[in-house]
Amino acid sequence: MFNMKPILLKYCGGCNPVINRAKVVNEIKAGLPAEVMLTGKETSEKPELGIMMCGCSSACLDRDEIRQLADKWIIVSGSKVDLFPVAIEELPAHIIQKIAAQM
Repeated sequence: MFNMKPILLKYCGGCNPVINRAKVVNEIKAGLPAEVMLTGKETSEKPELGIMMCGCSSACLDRDEIRQLADKWIIVSGSKVDLFPVAIEELPAHIIQKIAAQM
């Protein structure tokens, strides 16, 4: 189901969060197989998938220069994932399902 490739993780500035971004990411990491790696490091090889972890609905991180860093993105903007509302407590499981579907 999962490839060995890393998933690029980018955070917004956190100026107006409605979610605890670090907690969501830690729960995602705990729910992924060990061979799946979330990383904030950009490399010369473009990753297939990235996650924009924005704390509020403005999704200020969603810009062209960020989108160019990975082929596909999962965009978390507060309690929404790819523009669809998700209960805050369900965010990690929902994001893990999206990762599985895209890898």
